[in-house]
Amino acid sequence: MQTLTVGVLADPGLPEKVARRVAEDLPGALYQRTGPEVSWEVEVSRETLPLTAEGDIPLLDKADALREAHGWDCVVYLTDLPRDHDGDPMLCEVSAGAAAALVSLPSLGADHFSRKACRLMAALVGEIRSGAGRRPSPSAVHEALGRRAVRRVSPAGDGDASYVVLPGWMNRLRLLVGMVLSNRPGRLLPALASCVAAAAATGAFGIFYASIWNMSDALSPVRLAMVSLVVTAALSGWLIFHNNLWNRTRGAEEPWRAGADNASTVITVWLSVAMMYVLLWAMLFVVGLAVIEAGYLESQLGHPVNLFDYLQLAWLAASLGTLAGALGSNFDSDEAIREATYSRREHQRRQLADTYDD
Repeated sequence: MQTLTVGVLADPGLPEKVARRVAEDLPGALYQRTGPEVSWEVEVSRETLPLTAEGDIPLLDKADALREAHGWDCVVYLTDLPRDHDGDPMLCEVSAGAAAALVSLPSLGADHFSRKACRLMAALVGEIRSGAGRRPSPSAVHEALGRRAVRRVSPAGDGDASYVVLPGWMNRLRLLVGMVLSNRPGRLLPALASCVAAAAATGAFGIFYASIWNMSDALSPVRLAMVSLVVTAALSGWLIFHNNLWNRTRGAEEPWRAGADNASTVITVWLSVAMMYVLLWAMLFVVGLAVIEAGYLESQLGHPVNLFDYLQLAWLAASLGTLAGALGSNFDSDEAIREATYSRREHQRRQLADTYDD
């Protein structure tokens, strides 16, 4: 029985997590394709490949060296960077001659992430082994994803590389969702520790003022919801512009990329602020219940109170605290916050190109 080893290179973060989950199921998926004559082994390595000056990931150029260095028979690279080919989101590129494939995870969207990645990688490795990388049918990719994919062949003289793209506005929307997921909004909360502290202190201070009680009682839930949207949007905007997260690049060849980068950054930061807001609201609700006696609150509001009155009070106090969080954000780690943007990560990988070979 022949034993073949698939090496999975993965960027740090979500790609590495997906790679380690896929590594458990990939041998079985490959066994179903090849049968008992081949025994498959999968090894995962955390590694970031650089970007060229043209913005490409030179996996196919470095595949021979990577396979030789690790003792792999073929290599699959999982990246969290969005890729494109002729203006359409690119899911993967594969070359049977180089025994290598690249998968851009954001193009998978958000549903059944590891399961789809496993099916897709099994299809790509199967193509590499059969030597069908030049003109394969896209049916295997369609089967893995459950949606239409288009295969494009590299120009003559560029080897046997082929590309799978996902055209259409729905696929661009899935790409945006995948980019936000790769950004991992929850990881920004520890980076906003000073912001959260300032928001909590200001919100808790507002709990003790009778004027805040009366104001929260007078505002309707719709009005409070509008206030919440305004303050979370204001703090999100401050974090984006204060930390230079906005991508001002205007590429003629791929004008949608800057827009996708900025949209994913805005959504990621807003979701992080919204998470902070919900946590702040819950904390202030508990503080309000512990500090403000119900009878005294009734005497101030002039009517019987229930849990909803405490929720409204915490709601307004959380909004006031969130505005004050912008001041605390000045003391947070700029570098950690900037990791939420793709343009920043692409810049770091371009710098890596000068030292990668060494």
